[in-house]
Amino acid sequence: MKKFGFLRAIVLSFYSADLYRDVGRNWKGTGLLYLMLLLAICWVPTAIRMHFGLHRFAETRVPKITAELPDITIADGVMHSNPPGRHEFRDEDPRPGRDASVFIIDDTIDDIPSDIPPGTMMLTRREFGGAQPNRSERRVFKLSAIGDMNLTRQKVGDFLSSLQFWLPPIAFAFSVLGSLVFRLVQALLYGSLAQMFAKSKQVSIDFRTALRIAAVAVTPVIVLRTLIWFLPSEPSWYIRWPVAILITLGYLRFAAGALANEPASASPIAT
Repeated sequence: MKKFGFLRAIVLSFYSADLYRDVGRNWKGTGLLYLMLLLAICWVPTAIRMHFGLHRFAETRVPKITAELPDITIADGVMHSNPPGRHEFRDEDPRPGRDASVFIIDDTIDDIPSDIPPGTMMLTRREFGGAQPNRSERRVFKLSAIGDMNLTRQKVGDFLSSLQFWLPPIAFAFSVLGSLVFRLVQALLYGSLAQMFAKSKQVSIDFRTALRIAAVAVTPVIVLRTLIWFLPSEPSWYIRWPVAILITLGYLRFAAGALANEPASASPIAT
């Protein structure tokens, strides 16, 4: 019978040989449900932080933006602003190490200038687009492909204020799904290594059991990665990835050793 539930396993995965024995001996399936629960829990803080960030944005920035924002009308592929002229909006609180992003509305010109600075988005009489941050890449769309629309200060303010309610749940769902696909592919690779480590300890496990062990062995890395997201800065990928791989390999070896040292009275390894 299974000794440890999924929630306890998240904590015990950092140090408990008994957990890894239980995963190999008593858990069923491939570990997919465990991995899904783990990722959902780890993405919750990010969704909450996004909600409060958007709430703060709605309370502090949206009134300033809408107060300066002109009413915009796009008809037959041509934009008009009221009041007319050039209107520039700059991010007052850019992320550390990044230049402030800029959004410009200008109904005095038809085309977006070729020398637009990186991180700048622009809406002209006939085009919308800009230059990507830290890249020599421009993306420009003709307004004739967008269709007619009328944007007032009230509509823009209501839309920006509503982001705090619907954007975090959508981002949460896509983040969990995307990370689950990535971690499943990773588990397939780590599962093969789990079998190899187990064989070196004279322990025979099938691939489903190896997948379960891999799902639990990667837990410390997933938890630590979640915590790192909340630091002011984080290590570069070429540091994070090798360290994450080494940590996971260490836990796979730890799991193989735990299975090799299980009590003689233990039940056979479950599949």
